[in-house]
Amino acid sequence: MLRAFGFDDAAVLNGGFQKWKAEGRPVTTAAPAPVAAARFTPTPRPGLFTDKQEVLDAIGATTVCTINALPPDLHKGENDRYGRAGRVPGSVNVPALALLNPQDNTFRAADEAAAMFEAGGASSKTGRVIVYCGGGIAATLDAFLLHQLGYENIAVYDDSMSEWAKDEALPIEVG
Repeated sequence: MLRAFGFDDAAVLNGGFQKWKAEGRPVTTAAPAPVAAARFTPTPRPGLFTDKQEVLDAIGATTVCTINALPPDLHKGENDRYGRAGRVPGSVNVPALALLNPQDNTFRAADEAAAMFEAGGASSKTGRVIVYCGGGIAATLDAFLLHQLGYENIAVYDDSMSEWAKDEALPIEVG
């Protein structure tokens, strides 16, 4: 989200608060000291988020890799959590949770993550990659790691299956 508004100087706590505490790092419940006010002027970057029309147009396109960041049962159509069960036709499954080490909640090593994306068809770092999930949250993890790996043309379909599965005019694939 920060990149979409032109802010690139952000960091992610790899492993989250859970790992921070497990490593015995300092935590406090004291009120933080005041921080000087700052001004941020957004510079929107069109194209980092996309809509159902671009996803629909991407079905069958050889220059686009559409990635479903949901768990395998939702991708295969074994769960109808979002209405109609299934996935965007032609999309591949790189579950967001599979990109994390279950032991400490950190990101998988770059070579492991890269292999997962390449196995899913995201082999060209310059081709368009569209990532979706249920409502745009899990997809941002895939998009973040793709960006870290050097992919240049990534978009998150933020309405994802919450919109897609409810629109009977849109195709669904199962299996």
